[in-house]
Amino acid sequence: MAIFKVVYEIVIEAENSLEAAKTVEDWLQNPNDHWQYYVQNVETGKIESVDLEEDESCAVVNADNYISMSEN
Repeated sequence: MAIFKVVYEIVIEAENSLEAAKTVEDWLQNPNDHWQYYVQNVETGKIESVDLEEDESCAVVNADNYISMSEN
C-alpha cells in the first residue's frame, strides 16, 4: 500500500481568518459543492489532479505543473 498526501487549497476573501475558516467549513459540508483534489504519492513524488465528479477513466490526470500556495 502506498502513502499519499492529499492537498486542498483555496483562496477566499473574508473579514478575518476565523471567518474564512468558517466559510470554507460550511462549503466542505455542503453535499452540492464540487471539489477537486491534488494527490501526491509520497514515495514517488508524482502529483495528480483528482476530480470526483468525472468518470473514473478520466477522473485522474497528471499535475506536473502544480505549485502549492505554501511554496509561494
